[in-house]
Amino acid sequence: MLRMTLPLQQVALAPSSMSEHLEVADPIATAKAKQLNFMKNTKGVLDMNEPVDDSILEKHQTKELSMKNVHDDDGRKASLLTVNGMVYDVAPFLDLHPGGADLIKEHLNGKDVGRLMEGLDEPGAHAHSEAALKMLEQFLVKGKEQRRAEEPRGSGKKFQIDLTKPIVPQVGYLGKDYDEWVHTPIISKESPRFFESDFMESVSRTKWWTIPLVWGPIVLLSQMRAYKFGVPLAMLLPWMIVGSGFWSFFEYLIHRFLFHMKAETYWTATAHYVLHGFHHKHPMDSARLVFPPAFSSVFIYGFWWLAKVVLTNGVAQSVFGGGLLAYIVYDLTHYYLHYGNVFTDRLRNMKRYHLNHHFKVHSDGFGVTSEFWDWVFGTLPSNYGSEVYTKQR
Repeated sequence: MLRMTLPLQQVALAPSSMSEHLEVADPIATAKAKQLNFMKNTKGVLDMNEPVDDSILEKHQTKELSMKNVHDDDGRKASLLTVNGMVYDVAPFLDLHPGGADLIKEHLNGKDVGRLMEGLDEPGAHAHSEAALKMLEQFLVKGKEQRRAEEPRGSGKKFQIDLTKPIVPQVGYLGKDYDEWVHTPIISKESPRFFESDFMESVSRTKWWTIPLVWGPIVLLSQMRAYKFGVPLAMLLPWMIVGSGFWSFFEYLIHRFLFHMKAETYWTATAHYVLHGFHHKHPMDSARLVFPPAFSSVFIYGFWWLAKVVLTNGVAQSVFGGGLLAYIVYDLTHYYLHYGNVFTDRLRNMKRYHLNHHFKVHSDGFGVTSEFWDWVFGTLPSNYGSEVYTKQR
């Protein structure tokens, strides 16, 4: 049985429930333990001005943990993966792994998989990106250069983000360091608090089923109004298809030119983070994988306005409804590509394509539901369609 002695700060790395596995004596210490537990998936890659103040818990720093008995909040045991001589507890990551949990499980508690992750040694091995390898730091348990989990790495940056505080007011101070920071992802089902305001924080989080629930009735209403304004019943579907084509183009333009705008000043970095940057920083944040209706309504209204200007009233209604339906499909597809288990070659290729955009080259591959516009405008990944590309994750 593997036994390890860890200071309490590193307990945050282990997928364990603080209250269940540590004997915390007083309420203040219990509260602090919960705060540290929140950081369990982000320690090691956080940029923080100051370490978390855990002086209240100093007397508990010599607690011993048996890795055999450590569980996370879902009752799972620690899952130890050895990469280039360093040991990682990847239990919190199993369900989030883009290639599925089984690909990791077959290598747990076994030989070093460092070369395998670089695409070497085994036929068909996936060459993991630098970002994917960097994300492992979140789950570091023991290695050749083990360090305290809460210690920030020396980077020489003028400003560092404290993820224990609302993050939106801070990102603008990163300046030219913002682009590198926002494209160094943190893998966790949760992300830090965005806003000071409870109201703003609540509207920034959205369940996936909210999208069809809010916008689905408007799609139906738009077709009813189109018919009322004289569009023949047989023409509703063709005009909806036209609308979906308009949306796919609209989707590409927004993603490429707005969501990936250059951000180096306080206000551009803040705007970029709120619009899209948060998704690259926290790509598995399940509460922020679809657009909040309060936010998407601005773009949807713009699409409606454009349809009314260009088309007659009845046709505009039908085209708008088709575009809105395409948006619903887009948002749900995007959620699925991050969290779903793909079961067809087409879905598998779409997932690979999108994750290539996240973890390899974020300056191309902007299409989510289709690569068509990337092909038209020359923003396909440079190795798209090659044998190397099919091996990448």
